[in-house]
Amino acid sequence: MERIGDIAKKRIERIVVENELLRAGFAAFPYLVMRDTNLSTGARLTYAFLLMYAWQEGSCFTKQESMAEAMGVSSRQLQRYLYELRTAEYIRITREDKRFNNTYILLDRRPTKLRKRPEHHRS
Repeated sequence: MERIGDIAKKRIERIVVENELLRAGFAAFPYLVMRDTNLSTGARLTYAFLLMYAWQEGSCFTKQESMAEAMGVSSRQLQRYLYELRTAEYIRITREDKRFNNTYILLDRRPTKLRKRPEHHRS
């Protein structure tokens, strides 16, 4: 008799991803941030990049210059987006010493008003 773990492993081994976009990786993006029209599009994209880096093996030490280049913006523009996210209380930026890099803390921000998900019409 096969163990449940072995059966589950066989099922997982049968999942094949043919979509190259998914194979390259993705970040889950919270609807709260996506729908926050008080944030610029650039600030929302910056949040997505922070998530992308955050999910890398334990921690990540990316430079602002590298992140800006990956986003296709200047370092100064990236700083504006980061400050916008900080002002909106989505992130906290800390630095223990000027010799070290910033630490970006993704805050637990609760929606101020719960929105209903739009109903999908069935044809």
